[in-house]
Amino acid sequence: MRISTPLLAAAALFAASTTAQALTAQQTIQKETAIINANGVSEMVRSSAAKIVPGERIVYTLNYINDEAAPASDIVLTMPIPKEVTFVEGSADIQGAPVTYSADEGQTFSARQSVMTIDGAGNIRAAGAEDLTHVRWVIAGPVNAGANGELAFSAIVK
Repeated sequence: MRISTPLLAAAALFAASTTAQALTAQQTIQKETAIINANGVSEMVRSSAAKIVPGERIVYTLNYINDEAAPASDIVLTMPIPKEVTFVEGSADIQGAPVTYSADEGQTFSARQSVMTIDGAGNIRAAGAEDLTHVRWVIAGPVNAGANGELAFSAIVK
């Protein structure tokens, strides 16, 4: 079965706790494939994700820019994890941007090892990668006027 990428789009939600509210963010979705390069070394390459199939790895990237004339601090960027994919552990880790996760549709966020969920029998248990619903990064800043950055996570198509 082929899946078109509009079904896998995740809307980015963001806020800044400073007066700089003109942050612009744009999301891209790409397929990520392991190849063997000319030196015989395995590397990951990204390509168009116009058509994807179950089992393929995709990358959700959020490119942001501070459009304001002043620096912005304490920027919070949240991306939903589409239900059609399973999050790849560790793929959202970015130096300088603490990341937290949700398994309850973004109601609460915790460090990865603390995320809990309720199973079908009503028991509380540690959330697996398949249970995660959102990824949230906090960029302490300052993000200078005109400065940009990139946040991303990988997932496997179900």
